[in-house]
Amino acid sequence: MQKRQGLVIALPVALLLFSGCGARGQAVRKYRSLGIAEMQKQNYEAAIDAFRHATDYYGTAQQDKEEADILGYLAEAEYRAGKYEDALTHYELLLQKDGRKAAYLDLACAAAVKADKGWDTALAYYEEAEKAGGDRALHLEALYLLGETARSKGSAAELETIRAAYEKAYPGAKEDSRFLLHYGDLLVSAKKTEEAFAVFEAGEKLTAANAEEQAAFREREAVCQEYRGEYADALQRFTALLESGLGDKEMLEHEIAFLKTRVGGNDG
Repeated sequence: MQKRQGLVIALPVALLLFSGCGARGQAVRKYRSLGIAEMQKQNYEAAIDAFRHATDYYGTAQQDKEEADILGYLAEAEYRAGKYEDALTHYELLLQKDGRKAAYLDLACAAAVKADKGWDTALAYYEEAEKAGGDRALHLEALYLLGETARSKGSAAELETIRAAYEKAYPGAKEDSRFLLHYGDLLVSAKKTEEAFAVFEAGEKLTAANAEEQAAFREREAVCQEYRGEYADALQRFTALLESGLGDKEMLEHEIAFLKTRVGGNDG
């Protein structure tokens, strides 16, 4: 009888534990769904709140696969809300919990750049992601952010490091107009205007079916010519762009006025 009573007492306790786990699992799923709905509405603060509620249940819910999924959503919501340090913290947590996956590394790189965590920190994530493979588009986004950082406040050595990374990516991205635009801009910043001009020419040909996209490359070709001291050619290019009605009219008029002083005329 004593043994039977023990089993009878133990059974309700076990049921309560599984019931609690089930309730927690339901709460996790509820908050996950709510967070995704808020993300879709671009209500990132509300999404963050929902995803954080979901993560509060993991102590006993033991939803390991769902936990990584929700942490990913939480980090993305934080990134989109401009909370880059929080996003980086959660991408680093994902790297610990779910492995050193290329996607997490690229996203950690982006968050580190945005959180101003230093060149070396961001670059280390990018280089590890490069070795891990993964999604090309996501990896390029990380590269673009590193490139913009190098262009705005990087040293000559940092510019050269990123130029080499662009050069490595070029064979697989040479049909990508956005890549060519970023790559050419980086080369201009690195004072490699001849190489930049060739990249912009390739972009101009690639975007022949889209006049507005093509105009961006034509404008940059003119800038390269100006930097190279080919003022007459640059003037002709800027003038043609202005007459086409494409590009920033105020900027084009300013460049044209400046270049006329360099080619011996200032009144057209």
